[in-house]
Amino acid sequence: MKLEVLGASWKFVPASDRTGSWQLRDLRRNETLAVWGWARLNKVSEADALNEKCRFHEKIDGSEVLIESQNIYPFGGESVIDRTFTVRDKLIEVRVDVKPGRGEAVRSFALEELFLPGEFEKIEVIRFPETAGGSLHLEPLPLDGNIVYDAAAPWAVLLLTYAGGGQLELGIGGDYWRMKGAGAVRNLVEKSAEGITLKSQLVDWSAEEVVERRPWRFNYYLAWAGGFAGTLPPDKDTVFIQPDLLKEVRSSCFRAPAVRKYLRKLIRQQQENSGRVVLQLPDVEVCADAGHLERPGKKELLHWDLDELFALYSWGNRQLGGGRSLQIVLPEKSVFRKLPCGRYLNNVPGEVTVREA
Repeated sequence: MKLEVLGASWKFVPASDRTGSWQLRDLRRNETLAVWGWARLNKVSEADALNEKCRFHEKIDGSEVLIESQNIYPFGGESVIDRTFTVRDKLIEVRVDVKPGRGEAVRSFALEELFLPGEFEKIEVIRFPETAGGSLHLEPLPLDGNIVYDAAAPWAVLLLTYAGGGQLELGIGGDYWRMKGAGAVRNLVEKSAEGITLKSQLVDWSAEEVVERRPWRFNYYLAWAGGFAGTLPPDKDTVFIQPDLLKEVRSSCFRAPAVRKYLRKLIRQQQENSGRVVLQLPDVEVCADAGHLERPGKKELLHWDLDELFALYSWGNRQLGGGRSLQIVLPEKSVFRKLPCGRYLNNVPGEVTVREA
């Protein structure tokens, strides 16, 4: 049985052949938005692995579907690639866990290629600052050539604007230190007449290097949107909350345990209200406090907190329930406010369902 995840105007479905693993399709335009390829572990394509698990879990409120997939290499020490897709309306988060087999180590790992078909009039990047508190801003990338981006440092966000309107956004997960990888890392964005291809070689040790046997984890997200869509105007039952995080909990990083706890407490307090809750927050930031990642022994691990807002939005809307909803609004000056991810946070959640293809 082949299952797919369906939204109001899109679907996410396993690819029909071995050239790719998953596809995201735009149902309104009958076009493909993204094609997931295969990862390469120690130079061997994931296409040669066997799929041992593909489970779909649908949230009872119809706002989220979790897909758990496991591919095992049927030779050597039987290394494993576990992949989890968290699919919401116009937002997909991906977690990739790489587990070396018995007696093996991860000497080389290339993340699955992403192919984004179509004609794009603009490609912009938000580069990740190398220090906490660094600014996050969009800058255009050149379109005159086949190589649009080529660097060891991963981007924070790539924003692609279609020639006919609409945007596609790809961002790394909160743990920047993971996405920096190890060895000869290389992140590429290649342009062709058919579209854009993203390639990330995240682990590449030389033959002389002594490599520790350890698992690896990588996270990224994809968000998409059509033409600019405004949010619902407030009504008499709308509740606005604008917390002063520095004053209340002495931190403004959304991944800090004290901030997470405080924001969830504020949302729980609104469960008896009848209207929407609009949570007005400070801007997304880059932080280096490893304690926020529950790794205090490391002291400093560079991360950012955008994906924590995805989790808060999802949790808050389930927590309120009963026809109520949570919207998260970033400051007017925030670069993320008008990106697909910011528009996702600033709207009522759409429905996501599973059906047989």
